[in-house]
Amino acid sequence: MPRPHLGTFAIGLVFGTVTAVALALAGGMIYTEGSIGSIVALAGAAGALAMIYDESPKRWVLALYAALLVSAFIVLSDGIHGGLDGTVVFAVAVVAVALPIGFDLVLSDLGRRLRVNSRLGVGTVVSFLTLVLPLTALVLAQAHQRARTEDEDLLQEIAQKLRREPGSLVLSEVDPSKRAMLENRIAIRTNDKTYRLSDAEFQKETREYTVRQDTDNRGVRKSDVLTREAEERMRVILKLQGTEVPDDVVVFSHRGPMTIIEKKVALGKDADDQS
Repeated sequence: MPRPHLGTFAIGLVFGTVTAVALALAGGMIYTEGSIGSIVALAGAAGALAMIYDESPKRWVLALYAALLVSAFIVLSDGIHGGLDGTVVFAVAVVAVALPIGFDLVLSDLGRRLRVNSRLGVGTVVSFLTLVLPLTALVLAQAHQRARTEDEDLLQEIAQKLRREPGSLVLSEVDPSKRAMLENRIAIRTNDKTYRLSDAEFQKETREYTVRQDTDNRGVRKSDVLTREAEERMRVILKLQGTEVPDDVVVFSHRGPMTIIEKKVALGKDADDQS
């Protein structure tokens, strides 16, 4: 009899360890991306199951199961697609909550109940609580350094491309793949107010260019048009809501309420200012 008991406890240890690792990795990715929606989805899924079930250790094991499912999806999604979609993460969180509830209802119709072995629960909770804090601290420290490096490059690009127009600030010639980064991470502070780029208007731009080939045949130069290509870019318009456009602004990156790095940017004069 002791062997099955130890085996169940060991399974709990493994489950708690895997959950702690997945949660720490997901936390680092969420921090880097600045995706508040993913945090809400992850915490909401685990919290919902912990509140729905009042039996211990069943409630804690199911809560950690939901955290593992959502965290694993975040890690895989970031690894495959190179980013996070808060809406999809929320959908996965809903599925994570619905699965055990649905399974429990099916068992209830059969006159049975979903039970969690106490040794499995103890092993899971002990290993999770032992590992989650140090692992998360380590991953977040690395994510913070990575975020500073990425944000420095992003702020440098913004400083070069930001200009003033009547009643608004405009950022032109931006790579469309950086839209999520701008929306989730960047804000601009003027003398009177702070504006997040999530409130800005994003417009598509198309830049066309021609690829030519020059040939020299016995001193006679000839230029041939090989292809005409188009490159999609993005224009970001931030309206200042009736306030006067300042001569300089502070552009800063953030993760939630925490500022990561900031840069003061002098704005170039537009045509109306110069006339």
